[in-house]
Amino acid sequence: MKTIVELSEGEEFEGVLWLVNASVRQTKNGAPYWEGTFQDASSRNSAKLWYSAGGRKGRVAVFEPVLQPGGPVRIRARVDSFQGTPQLQVESAESVDLKDVDPGRFSPVSARPLEEMVAEFDAMAASIRDTDYKRLLEAFRADPDLFGAFSRAPAAKTIHHAWVHGLLEHTLSLARAAKRLAPSYPFLDLDLVLMACVFHDAQKAEEISALPGFEYTVRGKLLGHIYMGARLVETLCAAIGGIPEEKKLQLVHLVLSHQGDRSEGFGSPVDPQTPEAIFFHHLDNLDAKVQHCMTSLQKAEESGSEDDFIATRGAVRRSYYRRRLNGGPIGNSEGNDRSVEDDHGKPFDENADSQPRLW
Repeated sequence: MKTIVELSEGEEFEGVLWLVNASVRQTKNGAPYWEGTFQDASSRNSAKLWYSAGGRKGRVAVFEPVLQPGGPVRIRARVDSFQGTPQLQVESAESVDLKDVDPGRFSPVSARPLEEMVAEFDAMAASIRDTDYKRLLEAFRADPDLFGAFSRAPAAKTIHHAWVHGLLEHTLSLARAAKRLAPSYPFLDLDLVLMACVFHDAQKAEEISALPGFEYTVRGKLLGHIYMGARLVETLCAAIGGIPEEKKLQLVHLVLSHQGDRSEGFGSPVDPQTPEAIFFHHLDNLDAKVQHCMTSLQKAEESGSEDDFIATRGAVRRSYYRRRLNGGPIGNSEGNDRSVEDDHGKPFDENADSQPRLW
C-alpha cells in the first residue's frame, strides 16, 4: 500500500489511515458535504466526501458516523487535486477498532534511535556541575511518567521537530549548540542554559497529545506549555527541597521568556532579562527555524516537486530556495551526518577541549 506522500492524482487508494480532524459543511446550494484530514507516518492529506456522487445521495449521513476524528478508519478513495495538492475523494469508509492497530504507525518518528538520544541526554545530565541543578535534573530523569512522556512527545504540532521523540531531539540539539557556543560567551552560566534546554518545552508533553495528529489537549489549550513548564520547575524544586530561591527564579525566568520579547507576539509572558535568557531565546529560535526550513525542503523533495522555491503555510510563512551548494540530498548532507556522529556523547565530555574553535 502506498503512503500518503506517494499518492498521485488519478490513483485509487484503499487502506487504513488516522483521521485527524473532520467536520460537515454545506455547499452554496445547501447540500451537506464532509471534509477532514487523514494522516499516516509519511504525511497528511485533506479529504472530502460529497452528498451525491455517482447518482447516490445521502452519502454524508451514511458515512459521517464512521468518519469521526481521533482514530483509524479504513477508506476507499480516489486521489484528486485541489489547488495543485493531492486530495482524497472518499468513496466508502469502515470503522477500525483502535485495539487492532498501533497508533504509532500513523505518526512520523525521529530519524535518531531513541536509545541513542536517551544515552546522550544522560551524558548531558552527567556534565552538569552545579549540584542543585544536577539534583533537579536527576529528579526529572528518575520520574518514569515525566521522562517517559517527555521522550515520546513531539516538539510541536507542525512547525519544527513535529514527530514522535521530537521534543527530546530538539532538546539535545539545543544542548549541543549551547555547549559549542558557550566559550564565546564565558560570562554565561552554562549549567543554567542546559537546564533551560530541558525545561523550556518540557510540558509540550502535556500540551500536545502524542497520538497521531498531535492535537492540543484541553490543558494545553487552557494553560499552555510555558505556564505548565514554569510550574513543573517550581513543583520539582519543592519536592526535592534545598534549591536556592535565586537559582529557581533564574531558571523559571528562562522558561517564561524563551519565546522572546512580548512585542514579538509568540507567547512569552515576560521579556528575556538576563544574559542567559537572551542567549537561550535566540538559540531556541535558531534551532526551530532552521529545522522548519529543512523539514519543508525535505517534504518538497519527497513530493517530487521541481520548483526552485517552495512556499510554506501556517504560523511560519516562508519561501525557501531549494538548491543546495553541497549537492547532497535535502536534510541528509555529509556535513549533517558527520555532526551527529561526532557529537554523540562528546559535547558533554568534561575533559574535552573547551576553547572556542577558531576559523
